[in-house]
Amino acid sequence: MVIDNATRTVFRAAAIALSATLAGAAHAALLAYDPFAYGSDPSAGEYALGDEDSGIGLIGGQNPVIGPTSFYAGPWIQSAGDTQVVKALPSLSYPALQAGVGGIQQETVQFGCCTFGRSGREIDGGLGGGRSPRTIYQSFVIDFGSQGTDAPDDFGFRGHELWNGGVGDSFIAVQLFMNHFAGISTLSLKVETASSSSIETVAEGLDLATLAASNNGMHLVVMKYEFAADAADVVSVYFDPATGIEPALADAQISVAASDLFITHQGAFTNFTFSGSGHVPGAIDEIRWGDTYADVTPVPEPATLALFVMGLLALQRGAARRRARAA
Repeated sequence: MVIDNATRTVFRAAAIALSATLAGAAHAALLAYDPFAYGSDPSAGEYALGDEDSGIGLIGGQNPVIGPTSFYAGPWIQSAGDTQVVKALPSLSYPALQAGVGGIQQETVQFGCCTFGRSGREIDGGLGGGRSPRTIYQSFVIDFGSQGTDAPDDFGFRGHELWNGGVGDSFIAVQLFMNHFAGISTLSLKVETASSSSIETVAEGLDLATLAASNNGMHLVVMKYEFAADAADVVSVYFDPATGIEPALADAQISVAASDLFITHQGAFTNFTFSGSGHVPGAIDEIRWGDTYADVTPVPEPATLALFVMGLLALQRGAARRRARAA
């Protein structure tokens, strides 16, 4: 059988993808996976559906069991009156990822004007803060929403947050966000510790309109936290990665020279928009924590890739037989 260069290239790419997936699966350790599944069984990781207007089923106080490890230390904590709920909407999706399950966490426009919500969940033991050196990865699928018919420049604050010591502005440790109130109109990474505060732009030109225009507004984010004992802590962001192989360069990266980054609480999607009733609030789904990059970027199962390669081989053989008969 003669394999042309184009088919050989496809085979080579598939083989690389297969070997990378197998290697990642061999060393990965998933710590937590929260797809915001909904139902009546919190012991199975299910949330009660809620309604902000009535104050029923709020995410604050809910304590679903999110495995496979005991990653979280307790229930979700609501920040003041900033209520949030889980909605029975289709999971946020991203190309090449395995299909999600459950609902999403998203705000509801209230009082004909506003979306506002902020909640956090404590991480068991916390991360960083002078502990033993550790590298840990987090991923999630996020939709920053859009302004719809509201004023384009009044998108407010939208983003994913992590905190140190509690939930709220005074506890900020890491933010992936846009903030109209502070004049930050493009997606940015912020890291704040007792010794420093730094902000870096993620990639280039990722404003709310740009984010809403691609992949139906849904984007995959991988965040890497490198905690050191006697060197700089580093936070890296990989935005819309294409594979489960960690890119050589991050889309944003901040180093904390004093190595004093400490994360105690993880948020959902924080949304404060007061521009009117025509905007679409943001949402988050498919939150994962793991010891490796590959573990938090689930690609098709190795068996699926193997079947793909076998299918290509069968097609190539069929084409070869047809060329032989034609000759």
